[in-house]
Amino acid sequence: MSLVPFEVKSEELEDGIRTFTVRGELDMGTAPDLERELEPALADSGASIMLDLSECEFIDSTGIALIVRAWRQLEQGDGRLVLCSPNLQVRRLLEITGVDSSIPVHEQRDAALAELRG
Repeated sequence: MSLVPFEVKSEELEDGIRTFTVRGELDMGTAPDLERELEPALADSGASIMLDLSECEFIDSTGIALIVRAWRQLEQGDGRLVLCSPNLQVRRLLEITGVDSSIPVHEQRDAALAELRG
């Protein structure tokens, strides 16, 4: 069990990019919290979203499924999703599941934001 409480912080940047910073463990118990935060942004089919997993310690299959659903929903419109994760364990899971072959993953927040702005 994580000692870091789960938390999602959202922010809309001046250029319209929406960021969601996940802290703690993204799992079956916490994924609904992230989903609630994402829903308004996902309703905009042209949204540019960065999911910052820098403070995320662990993701289970429920968290992976949520990320993939969000990406698919954005891809149906003109929206885009990028991930930021310097955590080796989280990045490895994204590689093993093949998520990184569809959704861009960056180690640095600035690189993820640059991709959305480019």
